[in-house]
Amino acid sequence: MRPLSLASPVSADPTMNRDGPFRSRAPLTATEKASRAAVLKASQEPSGSLTAAVFTEMLDEAAAMVADTSALESTDAREYGPHAAQILSGCWRDVALAPKESKRSVFEEVAKRMGDAVAGQWLPKTVMMDRLQIIAETHRYFGLKPDQIQQLIADAAEAIRIPQTTPASAPLKRRLITHRASDLQPEKLVWVWPGRIPEGKLVLVGGPPGLGKSQLTAFMASTISNGGDWPCNEGSTAVGNVIFMSAEDGIEDTIVPRLMAAGANLDRVHIVASATKPDGTGRKTFSLKTDADLLEAKANEIRDVRLIIVDPISAYMGGSDGNGNVETREVLEPLAEMANRLHIAVVAVTHLNKGGGGGNQTALNRFSGSIAFIAAARAAFAVLEDPENDERRFLLQAKNNLGPKCTGLVFRMEQRVVSEGIVSSNIIFFENEQVSQSIDEALTASENRGADGSQTSGKEDVAEFLTEVLAAGPVDVLEVERQARLAGLLGDTKRIRENKSFRAARKYLGVLSKHDGFGPGSRYVLSLPGAPCAPNLPIGAHSRQGAHMENPGAHDGIEGSSLVAQPDSSKPRRLQ
Repeated sequence: MRPLSLASPVSADPTMNRDGPFRSRAPLTATEKASRAAVLKASQEPSGSLTAAVFTEMLDEAAAMVADTSALESTDAREYGPHAAQILSGCWRDVALAPKESKRSVFEEVAKRMGDAVAGQWLPKTVMMDRLQIIAETHRYFGLKPDQIQQLIADAAEAIRIPQTTPASAPLKRRLITHRASDLQPEKLVWVWPGRIPEGKLVLVGGPPGLGKSQLTAFMASTISNGGDWPCNEGSTAVGNVIFMSAEDGIEDTIVPRLMAAGANLDRVHIVASATKPDGTGRKTFSLKTDADLLEAKANEIRDVRLIIVDPISAYMGGSDGNGNVETREVLEPLAEMANRLHIAVVAVTHLNKGGGGGNQTALNRFSGSIAFIAAARAAFAVLEDPENDERRFLLQAKNNLGPKCTGLVFRMEQRVVSEGIVSSNIIFFENEQVSQSIDEALTASENRGADGSQTSGKEDVAEFLTEVLAAGPVDVLEVERQARLAGLLGDTKRIRENKSFRAARKYLGVLSKHDGFGPGSRYVLSLPGAPCAPNLPIGAHSRQGAHMENPGAHDGIEGSSLVAQPDSSKPRRLQ
């Protein structure tokens, strides 16, 4: 390897250090120039002419140069930074103060130390080589020849390994994320509630206020937390944990009693109260927009979570009103992605908008908020009131992208005392009966039609019918029902006591009901206030239906009569 000399610096290219770009070798200071001149002058003297006085003068100059390192350090600090200045001055002092017999070995150690500073980008390589040359000249090359010293310096410089700096990465570009279909393995779809609630998907449950949507979610939580059966022989579910979020009900006085009444395993139901603020302090309402990661972390912490209930989802949109499609998708898509990745079903409760567009709006378009809600959900159901019986509720399918159309279910609600002084809100009992009509038909029926699809009118039309039928006097209730069916106002299997329009019209007209007669031939009759007292059909007149004592008709449960026993096939089946 060719020795490097001061006249041929290793590189003139600028290098970067931690204080900025290095320039090429700075001009020599006055001290450096004087020191170098003295050393060169001494080296040019013939060996025989180097008297003791000259040698002493050389030593004095060297001592003065060492004493002046503080000034040199100040200059280096300005040029290369304080850390680099300390390294240079320390190397200089270590060689100057080392015993004569060990100066060479100290010099080699100093060369390595300066090389480490260059590798750490504290010093330029040219400054390192220049300072080592000055130190060697000051100490008369440690008894070596100048070319040997230059070789030592060159070897030290060659051993330096400066790490390659990673260039600044280019800004990320927009791109499509794709998967080759052949690289993916198909997965079996798992149902939490067979045919209704798939695992890892978002499901909507909508309906008008007060019809039992929250009670339905408590029933779901009870079934899953116990690993119980679903209604109407629709299968069972594996036991699992449930995360419950409810923004409209109190936890201690409503949610917990409701879960207790439903028979839920409370150890497996985890109720979200709030979230901490971003700094970890205080409390704030949980937001799907900013806190979805907290929900995922809690699900991973709890483990074996099968269901997350969000009731209502509009309360957790993080300030979004839920009407903008883009903004709503930005909130719902991370939730749906998390559900799919963790294999957790998410049931979100929402409301139904009032009908519009001349009554032609479909049930899917009636779900509250943006259409993005119904688009993001893989399945959607609605809880509707039975238009023929306000004590019954229908659970009907509005959408199911992952399975065949399923029939509707019928349930009732009742209150239960869960402990002394604590009465739960309504709990759910499903009936064996299933509803085959579509949600659009049922939704229209709840507003304009009977639940079985037969034509019924509003209160005004029914009031007109009753006024005409009862104008001549009291009429047998079975005869009223027969004429109502012929007029298309009542279903073939329904009673007027079960029809909302008939109940409203009777109240509006003040229709009177009376138990007419005694014994097997007695019956119930309806009459208008002030109408003749004699029945329109005398006792014993032929009727299409038989004795009335076993079927009291419209007055059951309305005028104070006791409930009539239902056939065993229609008794509700309680599921927990």
